[in-house]
Amino acid sequence: MENFLLSLETEFYFITGIYFEGLSGLALGLLFFSLTLFLIRYKSEQRPLVTDTDISNEIGNEKNAKVNLSRSLIEMGQLDEAKRLLEEVLKDNPTEKEKNTIKFLLTKINS
Repeated sequence: MENFLLSLETEFYFITGIYFEGLSGLALGLLFFSLTLFLIRYKSEQRPLVTDTDISNEIGNEKNAKVNLSRSLIEMGQLDEAKRLLEEVLKDNPTEKEKNTIKFLLTKINS
């Protein structure tokens, strides 16, 4: 037990630069260690889990997913597949904004 306490005292001294002896040193070391863990945990809980970005309107919207996928396909040079996806969205009663986006992408494919 004495060797264990001595090794704890030595390690605590190397970490903090403060030398405590015996059981009082062990108690103060545990208190210091517990306080450090508490502060680390408290500080990590302060971070927001949700960012300001709101993507809830695009989650589950198949038309937006197909339009976004077609953009990626155009960039990769897979123009036939992108055109097929855009035509599928056109058949599915898109909004005016979606129609304008699709027309823009189709002109990009055809040029």
